[in-house]
Amino acid sequence: MTQSPSSHRGGKPARIGIFGWGVVAPGAKDMAAFRALLERGETALRPSPRAELGYGLFAVGDPDFRFEEYAPWVASRHGEGYVARMRSKMGENVLFSVGAMVQALGCDERLEGLLRELDGRCHIYVGSGVGDLPESYRAATDLARALRVWNHFWAEPARCEARRRYAAEGVAPGGAEAPPDPAALPVDSDERWQALGAWDAFWASHSDALAAFTARYAEIERLDFDEAEGPGGAPTSAIHKRQRAHRKLIDEVGCPKPPWAAVDSDLIWNIQNVPSSQLSMLLGVHGPAWATVGACSAFGVSLKCGIDAIRRGEASAVIVGTTDPRPDPALVGAFHQARVMPGTGEVNFPLTSLRGTHVSGGACLWIIGDADYFEARGLRPVGGYVAAATVSSDAEHIITPSKTGPKRAIDHAFAEAGIGPGDVAIADLHATGTPGDINELALLESYLGPQTLVTARKGVFGHGMANCGGWELTALALSLREGFAFPTGIPEGALNRRVREARGDTVVTSGRPVRRGYGIKTMLGIGGITACVILKAADGEPEPA
Repeated sequence: MTQSPSSHRGGKPARIGIFGWGVVAPGAKDMAAFRALLERGETALRPSPRAELGYGLFAVGDPDFRFEEYAPWVASRHGEGYVARMRSKMGENVLFSVGAMVQALGCDERLEGLLRELDGRCHIYVGSGVGDLPESYRAATDLARALRVWNHFWAEPARCEARRRYAAEGVAPGGAEAPPDPAALPVDSDERWQALGAWDAFWASHSDALAAFTARYAEIERLDFDEAEGPGGAPTSAIHKRQRAHRKLIDEVGCPKPPWAAVDSDLIWNIQNVPSSQLSMLLGVHGPAWATVGACSAFGVSLKCGIDAIRRGEASAVIVGTTDPRPDPALVGAFHQARVMPGTGEVNFPLTSLRGTHVSGGACLWIIGDADYFEARGLRPVGGYVAAATVSSDAEHIITPSKTGPKRAIDHAFAEAGIGPGDVAIADLHATGTPGDINELALLESYLGPQTLVTARKGVFGHGMANCGGWELTALALSLREGFAFPTGIPEGALNRRVREARGDTVVTSGRPVRRGYGIKTMLGIGGITACVILKAADGEPEPA
C-alpha cells in the first residue's frame, strides 16, 4: 500500500508544524494586537454595562471584532451577494471564525492556494464551548412571545366553545380542572401574568376554532408537487405555493402568526458545525469539516483530532480551533451561581484571591500541517511545532478536576514528546482564578523542573470558554519563539500565599526571559475533560534575550 505524505515514515510519526494562526479576542482584533496586548501585560476585561449584570457588577471579555474588515476578502472570492447573505444569516460564532481564518491564511500568501490544492486532504475542525447562545436565546424568546399571543387569541370565548360552556355551567372540558382565573389576582402582578399564560394555554388547547385551523393548515402541508404545479412540478414551486396558501389562511382567519412560524430559520444556520462548514465553503475544500466540543479543553481536543488525522495519513493540513459568542448574561449568571465568577466589578487574576474567573468570547484558529510536506514547499512554521497533544477524562466530577484524570493526559503527552520535567522551560496553567488553581499547581509539580517558568493568563483575556486554551497556547508559542515570557498582568505581590510558597520565584508576573526548551499547556474542561499540549520552538528561533 502506498503511504500518503503524512503517514508514519520508518516508524516515526509526522512532525506537526503551526503554519498559520489568527485570533479574535478581548482587546485584540488580530495577531498584531494580540502580541501588543501580551507585551503590555494589561487586562482586556471590562465591567459589563448590561442591566442583567448589574450595570458593571461583572467584568467580562468582549472581543474586538468588525466583520467589515474581512468582508472584502469574502467578496473578492464569492461576490457581494455572498457577503450580504453572511451578514443576514450568520451569527458571530461563524463570523469570528471567518476573521480568524483570514488572518491565518495571511501568515503566508501561499497558504490559501496550498490548502485549495490539498482539497480533500485539508480538514477543518472548529469547535465551540457553548455554541451560538445569542441565536438560541433569540429563537426561544421569539417562540415564547408568539406562543403567548397565539394562546390568548384562541382562548377567547368567541373561539372556544369549551370556555363559553365553562362560563355558563362551571364545568371544564373532559372533567379536567381549569387553572385559577387570573382575574382574581392583583393587577400588573407577576402572579397574574403567569396565571394568565396558564389560563390561555389551557383554553387554547380546548379551542374548537384552533382545531379547525390546524386541520386546514395540515391539509395545505399535504399538497404534493403534482398538485402544486402539475406533472413534474418543481419542489421549490410547491413550497412557495404552500407558503402562499398558509398566508392566505392566516389572513382569512385573522389570527396572529403561529408560534412555529415565529422562529427564524437562522437558528439552524448557526449550529455547532456551521463555522467549520462555512470555512470549507469559503475555501472550496472538500475534506471533513465538523465541530469539536470539549468545553474549556475544546481547543486541545480540536488540535489532537487534527494531529491524529495527519498522522493517520488522512490529511496533510488541518484548520483547528474554536469560536464562542460574546459574554451572554445567562452564561455569566450561570457561572456566578456555580460560585466560579465574582460579582465585584473588578478583575480577579488567577493564582491570587481565587474568587473566580471571567467569561469572554471570540475565536482562535491555527493551520497545522505535516511539517515535511509544508517545508518542502518553502513554508516555515509561524509558531513552532506541536510535540504532543493528548486528552483524558476525570470520570469523577463535573467541575472539580481529579488528580487521576489529568495525570493520564499529562503522562501521555510527556511520553509522546519524549521529554522529562527538566526539558520544560515554561508551563501555562488553565488557572481560572478559583481554588482549583492551587490543586492544578500541586498536580503539575512533579512535571516541572525547579526553573520552569509558570504563566496564567485569564486575567488578561478572561475565560474564553473554548477559546481560552487557544489564546493561551498562542501566547505560549510566541514566548517560546521569542525566548521571552510576556507579562501576565498579575499584580506584583498579589500571589496567593500557597502559590508563593510553592513556586513564587517562578510564577511570571512581569515579563521574563525563557530558556530554550519545551512549553506545556494544560486545559481542564467542564465535564472533566483534560487536554495537555506540548510545544517546541522551531530550530533557529532567536535565543532568549
